Amino acid sequence: MSLVYFIAIPILASFLTPFYKNYLRFVSVLVNILLAGFAAFFYSRLPLNEFISLDSPLSIIFILDYVSFFFVSLFIGVMLFFSLYSIKEKNNTAVFVVTNIFTSGALGLILSADIFNIYIFFEIASISAYILTGLNRDKVAYSGAIKYMIVGAVASIFLLLGIMLMYLNLGYLTLSSIGAGFHTMDKGIQYLVLLSLFIGFGIKTEILPLNFWVADIYQATPTKIAALFSAVLSKAYLFVFFHILYTLKVDAPALLFLTAIGLLSFAVAELSALRSKDVKRIFAYSTLGQLGVLFLALSSANVVVVSGALFLILVHSISKLMLFFSLDLVEKKMHSTRVEAFAGFRSAFLFTIFAIGFLSLLGIPPFAGFIAKLTILKGFASMGAYGIVGAILAISLVEATYFFRLLSANQRSKKTAEIKVPLLQKIMLSLLALAILYLGLFPQGLLDFCTDAAQTLIQGVIHV
Repeated sequence: MSLVYFIAIPILASFLTPFYKNYLRFVSVLVNILLAGFAAFFYSRLPLNEFISLDSPLSIIFILDYVSFFFVSLFIGVMLFFSLYSIKEKNNTAVFVVTNIFTSGALGLILSADIFNIYIFFEIASISAYILTGLNRDKVAYSGAIKYMIVGAVASIFLLLGIMLMYLNLGYLTLSSIGAGFHTMDKGIQYLVLLSLFIGFGIKTEILPLNFWVADIYQATPTKIAALFSAVLSKAYLFVFFHILYTLKVDAPALLFLTAIGLLSFAVAELSALRSKDVKRIFAYSTLGQLGVLFLALSSANVVVVSGALFLILVHSISKLMLFFSLDLVEKKMHSTRVEAFAGFRSAFLFTIFAIGFLSLLGIPPFAGFIAKLTILKGFASMGAYGIVGAILAISLVEATYFFRLLSANQRSKKTAEIKVPLLQKIMLSLLALAILYLGLFPQGLLDFCTDAAQTLIQGVIHV
């Protein structure tokens, strides 16, 4: 059994499309079930290192440890729910072809332990995202896809520059070897490498000041595809960025800078959401805000804070998957994602789903978001970082304002359309909501695993 299967199976499922194109929606479900089975098989064998022998320095190394297993399992689960949600779309085979490639790129990013192959999967995930953005095939979609492609090309250039500098100065591409030799490089080169990585991954992790493009892309993207960008893509880039930083053992001032960037990004995103008049843009800015929290938490190098951040990554992915799927149903009925359209639908079920998602993201008990944010705040408090604790709480009030404003707008307005949720979608949304409630009431098992994953992340890639 090989880790390569995580990458090869989704790719093969896409390339063999002509043989079963009428059944691709079922094949996508089976692919994700198969990947979930592989993840379960490997769990008892963690950690795993796998080498694919090629001429040095282009050796390929995959590592499945506690933290990479966390992300692999999360992404497979998200993609399984997405393929089930879309299973009735008989004629839209492009969605299944591209999302299989998207899955392969995201999993490759997580598993790779050599910087060049990280770049390869960086490009695979990015190209599939550009295509997914343009799936609506209208002027707005094509404009968004082109804008995304241009911004993504800039990110790729800076990432490639960082890789080139490391290779020219160290002669290695494996993360463990780069980490061992990074601090022997000239200080100026070190800073240039870190700046290149920050710009390259900063664009993709949607962090200030490099996230000016994000809301427009979410607006142009089909609503259910935006769920994948929020739940999977941004998290994959975020993990790889900090995986590299901790392997390089960057110094405290660099991490403090990233903490400040994360806090500022959180504040600006939440204030932007407060002013928005479109629910999809509000959800996009909300994602940017949560990414800001994750950025400052992952910069802490504190096991408790980082474990809380990992818990929040899972909770946020579940919540945003649920919210974007629900908004997709609203959009299909109301033909709009404007706040006015959100206020005009009638569905007790969808209103409940939105309420659960909002309350969890706000960190209100008994939902899972409360446990995630409480763990982060407790960790910062144990570090004596009371200013960060106060800032997170204060900015969260802005988030509460626009979420409660959306809910109250729906309750106060005169309903113009009743939405009947199909049975399959109702079951899936209910399962996601129950997962949020269950993790809020019984979080300890996941928290223990997140602690192990946090320790693995902070120690970086050890020499293999």
